[in-house]
Amino acid sequence: MLQKVGVEQHLNRPLPLDAQFADDKGNTVRLGDYFGKHPAILSLVYYNCPMLCSEEMDGLASALEMVKMNPGKDFEVIIISIDPSETPELAAKKKAYYVQRYGRPETADGWHFLTGKQAAIDAVSNATGFGYIRVPGPDGKLNQFAHASSIEVVTTDGKIVGVVVMGPKYSIS
Repeated sequence: MLQKVGVEQHLNRPLPLDAQFADDKGNTVRLGDYFGKHPAILSLVYYNCPMLCSEEMDGLASALEMVKMNPGKDFEVIIISIDPSETPELAAKKKAYYVQRYGRPETADGWHFLTGKQAAIDAVSNATGFGYIRVPGPDGKLNQFAHASSIEVVTTDGKIVGVVVMGPKYSIS
C-alpha cells in the first residue's frame, strides 16, 4: 500500500503550468500565473494534516525568516493542497496563519495557498515526484494521507532545480 508514498526527485522537469487551481480568495488561477518574474518555493501538503504538513510549513516559515529576500519581491511561495476536498476558505486561514508567523505582513501577496481538483493535483504531484495515498483516519474514513515531505525550488520558467526531502520516508498523518 505504501509503495506509492515517497519523493522521487525530478530535477529539470517542468511543472504543469496550465494546471488550474483555486487561490485562497476562491479565484481560478493557473500554476503558471506565479512564474515568469521570480523563482518559487513549492510544497505539496494538505491543510487539515494533523502532523507532518504543519511541521513542514512551520520549518519553511522559520527558514525564510532568516533570509533577507522577501516573498512577492524576490521569490514566490506556492503551497498546494493534495486533498481535493479542501476549500479556498481553509487555504485562506492557513495563509493568514503562516504570513503572520513569518512576521512580514507586507509579503502576503507572495504567498499562494492553492486548492484544486484531483486532475490538477495529480499533474503537479506527478511532475514533482511527490507520491501519496489516502488512508483511513481514526474514524475509519479515507480522510487522511500517507505522504512524504518535500520542498521544491523552481526556476522562473517553472522547472524544478532543487528538492529538499525532509523527515522519514513517509508519514501517515
